[in-house]
Amino acid sequence: MASFREQIQVHAGTGGYVSRAEERALLRLGTAGYGLDLDLARGAMLEAAAADGLVLESSVDQAVGDYLQSRAGPTGGVSRAMFQSAVDLYRARAGGRLGPEQAASRVKDVMLRRGLTPRASGILLRNRSWFDRIPRPAENPAAATALPAAVMPAMQAPVQATLQAWEAAFSARDVAGVLALYGPDALLLATGSPTPLRGPAAMRGYFEGLLIAKSAVVRFSSTLDVDGVDPAVASGLYVFTWLDPALGQLANNARFTFVITRSGAGPVGTILQHHSSAVPDGIRGTPI
Repeated sequence: MASFREQIQVHAGTGGYVSRAEERALLRLGTAGYGLDLDLARGAMLEAAAADGLVLESSVDQAVGDYLQSRAGPTGGVSRAMFQSAVDLYRARAGGRLGPEQAASRVKDVMLRRGLTPRASGILLRNRSWFDRIPRPAENPAAATALPAAVMPAMQAPVQATLQAWEAAFSARDVAGVLALYGPDALLLATGSPTPLRGPAAMRGYFEGLLIAKSAVVRFSSTLDVDGVDPAVASGLYVFTWLDPALGQLANNARFTFVITRSGAGPVGTILQHHSSAVPDGIRGTPI
């Protein structure tokens, strides 16, 4: 969580104003890059905003929309004077970070999304041209996925996709698939090996013994923490089930730490280090 907060705080150095598109991108970063669920990622955004003086455009939109809704009444009509008051409120809530034209565009967008309509205005010829002349905020298709340059590197370690690929290959007894996820100099510190294993060639015999001889399968029960950017360090718990010739089917919990980096442009990364240890529970023979 702390690392995700640090990425959010980058915005404090770029004006402290987080647009809706940037907020959506940061939420994706929290869920895909740091393994948080959506509620935790959103909570971190709100905490950072309160602690660091960040302005979330979505929060300003909500406040101004509620103001207009309450003033417009059941007809949903917004007068020109009411609209100008909403623009002033928007600029105040945004901490003066937006000019009058930008704020007016945002208020118009809020009105249209809320289904509110402008009232006619004028002395001789009453019309709604005052509202029609205001442009809506410019739509940038790339903005929904873009982040400031200082934040972009944080999306480079596909942690969850790599863990899912490891689980799938391991449980399918696909030794080649498991080994392909490790870098050429990757380090495996396994519970069942008395010596460190360096590189896929050194790991092959170990995994063949687990997957083929013991018919082991694995399930990731929780990812407790993801720290860092690229590489990223993921720690948590997984459950192994395997066949013991003497005792039959056994299961045990184990703890993991993976160090993962991006590998090309694909969704799955490369494992640089993997450390596994059994959770003490009185059962010996945990397979990894």
